[in-house]
Amino acid sequence: MTTDTRKEIEVLTAQIEEMWSHLDTLFVKVNAGGGWGQKHGADWTFADLPYHLAYCNEDVVVHGLQLGPDYPEAEQELLASPQALGEWNARKFAQRLPGQTPAASLAQWRESCANIRRLTETMQDADLARPCWQPIFLGWGTARNLLMFCQGHDWSEFTQLRIHMGLAEPLPSPTITRNYLGAMLIIFPMMLNKDAANGRPFTTVMAFKDPDIGAWTIRVADGTASLNYGAVENPDLVITQSAETFEKSFRGIQDTADAIQAGEIQVSSFESLETFGQLFPM
Repeated sequence: MTTDTRKEIEVLTAQIEEMWSHLDTLFVKVNAGGGWGQKHGADWTFADLPYHLAYCNEDVVVHGLQLGPDYPEAEQELLASPQALGEWNARKFAQRLPGQTPAASLAQWRESCANIRRLTETMQDADLARPCWQPIFLGWGTARNLLMFCQGHDWSEFTQLRIHMGLAEPLPSPTITRNYLGAMLIIFPMMLNKDAANGRPFTTVMAFKDPDIGAWTIRVADGTASLNYGAVENPDLVITQSAETFEKSFRGIQDTADAIQAGEIQVSSFESLETFGQLFPM
C-alpha cells in the first residue's frame, strides 16, 4: 500500500499558479501601454519588478528546494532585518546585466516559474516537511515554508503593482489573501515592546472588510503577545480595513494616519490605538 498523496501540494501549486497568472495579466497591460518606466515606490520602476521576482524565485525557492537539508552552511545567509533585506536586493540589482530589457526580465521570471513548476510536479505531500533553508527572516524551515513564501511574496508584489497601476482587478482568491495576511500579522507579536506590555493586558481585533477574509485577534497578556485567527468579543481595540489598505500602510504606499483620516482604516477607540502603538512600535 502506498501512502503517497499530492492533495496539499496541488492546492499550494494551484494558488501559486493563480498568482503568476495575475502578475502576467498586469505585465501584459504594462507592456501594451509602454509603462515600464513608471515609478514603483521611491526607488523602483515597473521594469524592476519581473527581475526582482525572478531572482527571489531562483535564490530562495528553487535553490532551497534543490538543496533541501544539504544547503551548505557557508551559504546560509539570514536576512533578518529590513536593512539586511534591502542590502541583499541592492546586491542582486547590481548583478543585473547592463541594459537588460523588460522583455528579458520577463523571460527570466517566467523561466524561474517553470523551474519551480518542474521541482514541485514530482513532489508528494510528505516532501513538504523536508528541511529547507529560507534566508528571508526564517532560516531553517521546510519546503512548505518556501512555497508559502512564494505565494505570499507574489501576492504582495502583485497587489503593490496593481495599486500603482490604479486598478481594482484582478482579485486573488480569498484563501491566498488570508494566507498572506496571517503571515504578515504574526510580525506584531514579534515586535511587542515587552516593557510596555509588563502588567498590561490588551486585546486587538484586526478585521478585514474583504469577503471571506475574516479577522485576527492579537492578545497581550503576561508580557507576551499571541496571534489567532478569529475575532473575540469585547476587545480593547478593533481596527477595520481592507487587505489592500493594509498593504498600502504596511509597505509605506500610504501613511496610516492619512488612511484613518480618509476613513479607509476605522478604529474603535483612538485612546486604545495610542496604547496599541506603544505595545507595537513598528
